Amino acid sequence: MLRINLISELFCLTLLLVAEVLSQKSNPQPYLRQATITQTGSVVHISANSFRPLEQVLDALQLKYGWVVDYEDPQYLVAADLTSGPVGAAPSLLPAGGNLTVEFPASSAEEAKTLQLVVDQYQRSNNPGRFELRFSQGDFYVVGIAAHDERGRTSKQQSVFDLPLTFPAEERSITDTINKICQEITTQSHIAVTLGVSPRRILDRNSVKLGGNKESARELLRKSLDATHHSLYWRLLFDPTSKGYFLNIHSSRIP
Repeated sequence: MLRINLISELFCLTLLLVAEVLSQKSNPQPYLRQATITQTGSVVHISANSFRPLEQVLDALQLKYGWVVDYEDPQYLVAADLTSGPVGAAPSLLPAGGNLTVEFPASSAEEAKTLQLVVDQYQRSNNPGRFELRFSQGDFYVVGIAAHDERGRTSKQQSVFDLPLTFPAEERSITDTINKICQEITTQSHIAVTLGVSPRRILDRNSVKLGGNKESARELLRKSLDATHHSLYWRLLFDPTSKGYFLNIHSSRIP
């Protein structure tokens, strides 16, 4: 009888432990509206927690140092990389991000070195997607290059902004030029890219004569934004529900 009672107690304890684990998973640490960035002595500490923690760290670095870096999601296509969260009035699929912490010496906060450290730290995390830091003509880009596939393996991907585009040079508003770039990407890749949030006054009131001759979409987009003579940057965000991208463009907030 004593043995039966012990087994029963152990079974109940196991159920309680399982319930506690499930409770922790269903109630994760709340996401932050923005990353916290602090300095203790000579060490800078950044702590992010969001659906896209790498993007959140880049935003924190921009606020502190004025570093303007473009960011591009990979395609998040399988359940292992996804979670649900509120978007507008209804829940939607989102990248299953979480925590990301980065530390570096304040005395050596060089942009290229620090950005590489941030990307390397992300690569060592359990957060979804894999990225690389790129540099071209004075601009830095954090580009999504891999995510999990249906077999659970990390599979390489080509960024849609790597695609070479060819279209005639015409005088267009910046808005129309960006929409043209998005249209060409969509036609070539069969992955929808749609202009989302943007400073429309700036984009509508400025124009550029621009075309492409097998030039990457990324370079064409950068030329378009530079033609406004404003400090603009982008966030290319993958929407797992529609399996397309939203291209959000922002005006930088430099300290």
